[in-house]
Amino acid sequence: MQTPLEFLAVFRHELRAAGIPFAITSGMACIRYGLQQTTKDSDWIIAAAELLKLRGLFERCERRLPPWVVQYRPIFGAPFEAAWLDGGWSSHIFIRTMGGGPDHHLDFFCHPPRTAAWRHDPEEPDFADRDTVTRMKKTDRDKDWPIVGGLAAQAFARGDQSAVLHLRDASTLRRAWSMTPAAVRPRAITARPLLESIDAGSEDLRLEFLLRAERLVWEAVNRHRYAVYQDAWKAWYRRWQAAADWPWPVSEPFVAQHERIVAAAHDHELPMKPLTDRVRKDVYAKGLADAAILANIEPERLQAIAPPIEEVLP
Repeated sequence: MQTPLEFLAVFRHELRAAGIPFAITSGMACIRYGLQQTTKDSDWIIAAAELLKLRGLFERCERRLPPWVVQYRPIFGAPFEAAWLDGGWSSHIFIRTMGGGPDHHLDFFCHPPRTAAWRHDPEEPDFADRDTVTRMKKTDRDKDWPIVGGLAAQAFARGDQSAVLHLRDASTLRRAWSMTPAAVRPRAITARPLLESIDAGSEDLRLEFLLRAERLVWEAVNRHRYAVYQDAWKAWYRRWQAAADWPWPVSEPFVAQHERIVAAAHDHELPMKPLTDRVRKDVYAKGLADAAILANIEPERLQAIAPPIEEVLP
């Protein structure tokens, strides 16, 4: 039986040998950074320009002896095409490298959520850096927020000035902010307005309250962002199901599955970019309104410490 970490090593080797740049993120990256013990799935960031080359790698792996099984998962997100993955979708497949072996689940992103730009870890370039992983972990799941705090604490200990954008502990944040050069502060405050309250002399309990309210903004906006993609996918899938020749799921080579899904995405109008500028602004506004209620804070006061739309929905 091939463990998830063993598969990770194998697939990393395949990508490097094929000349395909990548970065491992999310759970497997958290294992790399010592903040998570196990995970079954792996998340990969791939540039849109590399998707064709990656699909070619899948096809070659299916033809080798013993052959790999490479398949879209039944709930597969968007087609493995730049037209959709450039629009914020992700694509979900499974790979089985040996007969009777486990199915390894892989999620692929071209534009990871909450990240305007992503970077490799300078010490281990196969992985996304701490800042990238931290931003991806600012979800509406409780289990992700200790990871956010842990990664930020690591970044602070390593002298990374970006830590002040993510630290969750009030006293550590206050200390990190006191060490932030004056030339860097305006840009940091723009990205994280809550930092200005430290300069205003907020006590630790008040700062803790603001940190909790800020987290509620990230959570509420992400719920609405995810719902946009979820609703678009479900509506499209129902249209596809209603077709007379609806065939899904099927077991066939990856290239055939891919062609089938791309055709269905075009024929039944899976939107390439559900989060249009108008929808993006609406999602942000709804998230702020929800967070104000959950934090029991006036909307105007929340607006003063809320991360801007460029940070939450870049």
